[in-house]
Amino acid sequence: MKKLFVIFLLFYVATFFGQSRKGMFQLDLTSNQHELYVSLPEVVLDGTDDYNRLVFETNSALAQLQEVYGMILEKGIPISDDKLEAMLATSQKLGGDLQKISKLRTIFKVIIPNPTNERLFELATQLELIDEVEYSCLLSLQPVRPPFDIAPVTPNFELFQTYLGANPGVNMTFAWNLNVTGSGIKIRDIEYGFNKNHEELHQINTFLATGMTINSAASVDFTEHGTATFGTVIGHKGLYGISGLAYGATEMILFPEWQISGYNRVFAVSQAIANSVLGDVIIYEMQTGGQGGQFVPAEFNTLIWDLTAAASASGIIVVAAAGNGAQNLNSTYYQNYMNLGNSGAIIVGAGTSNLSHNRIFYSTFGTRVDVQGWGENLFTTGYGDAQNIGNDFNQYYTNFAGTSSATAMVAGCVVVLQSYHFSLTGGYLTGPQMRTILKDTGVPQGNAASGNIGPLPNIQAAMQAIYDNYALSVATENTIEFTVYPNPVQNQLTLMYGSEVSPEAKVELYNALGQLVYQSTLSQAKEIDCSTLMNGFYFVKVTANGKSTTKKIIKS
Repeated sequence: MKKLFVIFLLFYVATFFGQSRKGMFQLDLTSNQHELYVSLPEVVLDGTDDYNRLVFETNSALAQLQEVYGMILEKGIPISDDKLEAMLATSQKLGGDLQKISKLRTIFKVIIPNPTNERLFELATQLELIDEVEYSCLLSLQPVRPPFDIAPVTPNFELFQTYLGANPGVNMTFAWNLNVTGSGIKIRDIEYGFNKNHEELHQINTFLATGMTINSAASVDFTEHGTATFGTVIGHKGLYGISGLAYGATEMILFPEWQISGYNRVFAVSQAIANSVLGDVIIYEMQTGGQGGQFVPAEFNTLIWDLTAAASASGIIVVAAAGNGAQNLNSTYYQNYMNLGNSGAIIVGAGTSNLSHNRIFYSTFGTRVDVQGWGENLFTTGYGDAQNIGNDFNQYYTNFAGTSSATAMVAGCVVVLQSYHFSLTGGYLTGPQMRTILKDTGVPQGNAASGNIGPLPNIQAAMQAIYDNYALSVATENTIEFTVYPNPVQNQLTLMYGSEVSPEAKVELYNALGQLVYQSTLSQAKEIDCSTLMNGFYFVKVTANGKSTTKKIIKS
């Protein structure tokens, strides 16, 4: 017989989480069908040894429950070992928390005969009485409501997309004017469906994940939610219709929760992660039931939290809806969830579409909510309640709302900023790094006393912060003295310098992408004509005798 090894990670559980994760499972009040997961100590198998036999032979308490309930354990997270190893390698390079990824190996699905809600809840309770069990988790097998809700020629609707402009919008046009549109970034969206044939989506790289299906019982209210999300983020930019915030992104793929085989949120999230790498963006257009069944972030479910934390630790950015339950995540009911710490996801609340940026009454809130997007009046694809061109389903447009529209809006900003960062540095921002930039540079929330949902992204300020960080990282030790005026400049920019600077010193002007747009010598460039430059920020660099100094200017 081959030798068996059992490793109980009790020290890991106590030190990593800093508190018990038990007692957090609950039944979805709207669902009569659930599945049960359990987090057990890690077991190392030698050869083909059977996990069930090993666990039940080495733990008498689990063996007793196995006899009573007839339970069988299956691998809980459908992510291959090779993918987990790749995630661990990436996390190690990032200096991330490897344990958050290894944790996925310890999660198992519990299969029992006659899995009624009552039997599953009872078994979950009994499992958590065993010391070696870290937590039980119940997940609904019925779809959770999404967070809210060609010819003839379609007019150009960008005028209706006021969120593209400056405050109260996110000022995405500033990035577009610099040709920053999300290029090179891949997006994964988790929800129910979308209309690939919509005139804004059929010509671009939008797909249903390979090998996955959309359940035919998913009504238009469910599937058009995805159409609205896709349009907001990556909709085609042309002479008609709308334009996605990150219309230049490489691709956007749907990973549906509700397939022909049934509803399975864990599988959808796992597959989105398994098909993502460092720098990719996953959107959680999902919510789950909290106190009294009111909606909160999907990661309130402990198993989804673990998956999210693993994705974040491996450099994948997760942007997630706060949910439309008007719940205060700082209240006593959610204390155990808050004690888990930060998963790394960017949680998005719903704010007003005006200059106040107040929390909309239905948005879940609290210190765990990071930023806000418009929870109303976000014009995009789908549904047909705002514009219905020729009564053609593929030419429907809507005013998207809820934490769903807010999440799609923030996700588009994240994709564009990730693309910009890569264009400068050749590297990617992690979720926590992106969140810090969004919060530090965003437009402040109004009436914060009503419950925190964070600031609204400000693309221009965020790009400035990214460039400033980049400039600091490549700053030279030696500097030379010069000044420029006026700043901001409209037409002529004048340079002034002392006698110690040679007239033959090199002058360079770079745009916000770090691209060289002008170069000369000081003897020829005491004045630089900026009249033909697009508005935005630029950098003047003067180099002489191995020394250099860079100064920022604004073209207005």
